[in-house]
Amino acid sequence: MRRHHLVVMALLGKIIISSPAHAKTTEYDLTIDRTPVTITGKTLVKVTANGGIPAPTLRFVEGDDAVIRVTNKMNEDTSIHWHGLILPGGMDGVPGFNDFLGVPPGDTFTYRFKIKQTGTYWYHAHSMGQEQDGLYGSIIIAPPGKDPIKAERDYVVVLSDFTEEDSDDVMMNLKMSSDYYSTARRTVGDFLSDVKEQGFDKAWKTAKEWGDMRMSQTDLADVTGYTFLVNGKSPEQNWTGIFKPGEKVRLRFINASAMSFFDVRIPGL
Repeated sequence: MRRHHLVVMALLGKIIISSPAHAKTTEYDLTIDRTPVTITGKTLVKVTANGGIPAPTLRFVEGDDAVIRVTNKMNEDTSIHWHGLILPGGMDGVPGFNDFLGVPPGDTFTYRFKIKQTGTYWYHAHSMGQEQDGLYGSIIIAPPGKDPIKAERDYVVVLSDFTEEDSDDVMMNLKMSSDYYSTARRTVGDFLSDVKEQGFDKAWKTAKEWGDMRMSQTDLADVTGYTFLVNGKSPEQNWTGIFKPGEKVRLRFINASAMSFFDVRIPGL
């Protein structure tokens, strides 16, 4: 960042005064609403920013003054948290902290902060289950001047997990039963198989330990049935990044999922 400054230097009896440098203001408008989207072949009402999932990619240069106006068209409060960014507490976007209470229905909140870093980041809702319902997007911050990372192409790859259920229903199901989505639960037959393979004492000890933890051995993920998206597209829709053989391609991976971890592998690399 080039700060506003006035530098006075004494050099061989002469006074040299530098002129102030002015930061660039980069502005965005985000409209948050519940709108119909068709991702898995079924039209569903989800939380969108400017009508899409994911939300738009916001691009800045280090030193910019960011001005982001968030307008809430829903019938519920919303918020946006700028994940990983260095900014004043009141601009962090988590309701209930630093006197920020969220963005009420029909209101517009303007986030203002200085961009003090470079790299790949993301933003997402911090109100109820709106992140799971689709409110997330990417942030790309370039260094001032020449980027030390040279690439012919630069792609943002936002990974996320999409459910056809409403996030409120998912939470209600989990509160009703923590293993609600576990479809491969162990049975008495599984226990008898363990006894045959391990002996009764070892099989009973293992079963008791899991029972003491009040956790099913097959409850590996709280929610199942997700469709995994790349830049908002399902496997059938097939997001594609174009390149020519021999080009250097920069991939900026962001895990914007509500729950999932992703094992990313690229054949030949």
